[in-house]
Amino acid sequence: MRFYLMTDLEGVAGVCNWEKRDDVGPWNTLRRQRISRLLAGEVNAAIDGLTEAGFEDIIVNDGHGAGSTIDYEMADPRAVYMHGMERPFWLPFLDATCDATGAVGAHSKASTEGGNLAHTMSGAIRCWSFNGIEGGETGLQALIAGYFNVPFVFAAGDEHLCREMEELVPGCVTVAVKQGTSLLSALTVAPERSRELIREGAARAAEAIAEVGPLKLESPVVFRDERKEPTWDEEAPGEATRVVNAHVREIEGEDLMDVLMKMYPKYDRDYRPEQWRPGVRD
Repeated sequence: MRFYLMTDLEGVAGVCNWEKRDDVGPWNTLRRQRISRLLAGEVNAAIDGLTEAGFEDIIVNDGHGAGSTIDYEMADPRAVYMHGMERPFWLPFLDATCDATGAVGAHSKASTEGGNLAHTMSGAIRCWSFNGIEGGETGLQALIAGYFNVPFVFAAGDEHLCREMEELVPGCVTVAVKQGTSLLSALTVAPERSRELIREGAARAAEAIAEVGPLKLESPVVFRDERKEPTWDEEAPGEATRVVNAHVREIEGEDLMDVLMKMYPKYDRDYRPEQWRPGVRD
């Protein structure tokens, strides 16, 4: 079985402040090295649990920021890793070949009260919704997976994120390793405990496949994009189907992928990656 594991940083136990990639001072460099190790530890724990659950083909998406946050010297060799920038799609290799998907280090959606490091894609977003269904980055992952008939079955991160995904995808396994108490603070477990919890939760992921159906949207799909600051111009709507006001735009498409191609014109709807796996060549 194949599992697609998305990763982020803000939901990792022991992380409660924004990563500062532009700060090259010694203290911040040490901090960034530490949080890369914390993320790698949680990813490895998930791989342990997923392997126990019967997934023998695991794709890990190093999804935070510049796409190179996992400490690769700690990377579990039982998985392959998608990393780097200028990707052909946000979630390469998440398609109908996968049996299930999930996330580690996940954070709650923008405007979540008490959500530690809560946001959706950027600090500019107040709210995203698809056909009236509000969701953050992990919710969008579940919707993209649903487009390919793949169920979202596992999420680890902030307690607020876990509640969010339980409501969006009833029956999925969630693991809270921290409880956000504000945007920049959280009550968190120790790294060793977070890994134990994630390993146990991921081991139950295969069982959830039978209980969780793919999260799908009916056609047409209407994406609503609400910004904190005035952003949109009714006379120059860009890719928007309509500009409601300076804070809100909507994009309508035949299906979710049609909407995503309008949101991100650089993506190619027909792109399908070669299903490469490492091996010895003759």
